[in-house]
Amino acid sequence: MGKNQTKLSSKDFSDVLGGTKFTDQEIRDWFERFKKEFPKGKIRRPEFLVIYARLFPDGDAGEFTDYIFRTYDQNADGVIDFREFMMTVSIAQRGSPEEKLKWAFRLYDLDGNGQLTEDEIETVLTAIYKARSQDNPRVKAKEIAKEFLVNLDSDKDGFISEEEFVREIGKCPTLKELLQGI
Repeated sequence: MGKNQTKLSSKDFSDVLGGTKFTDQEIRDWFERFKKEFPKGKIRRPEFLVIYARLFPDGDAGEFTDYIFRTYDQNADGVIDFREFMMTVSIAQRGSPEEKLKWAFRLYDLDGNGQLTEDEIETVLTAIYKARSQDNPRVKAKEIAKEFLVNLDSDKDGFISEEEFVREIGKCPTLKELLQGI
């Protein structure tokens, strides 16, 4: 996508149309709103933090926002372009339960190796609890991270794969509840 994107190229339009569950007109409408809000055609981390800080006015959303930003920024270039934005919005608004769970898995998979560790889960949960202004976020996160591992690690190898995460999520009501709040 261009430096100052004021028009959506036909290639970018095709990529978004093919990669999302939005119609031609919906994509055009989203692009117009995106352009107004982000005239340079990209969302930088500080802008994203401002947006998420509004969602969690009583908490500290900084860490949590970094993790969410990373899931949007699919090519890890430090900015979210329109295509990346729309791919995530499509999953959030129109994705299947499995697509949403795979997105959530990426949120927790901090090192991107395809396996969740107890430490990764605890780190993200702590950030979520801080954003929500909950008391003793680290203690609560540690307790829930252990529950995740016990309930979702079906092969008992000490890690949770994406497949286990998607398949076993029903065994962990606490996690399902947390994911609904993201």
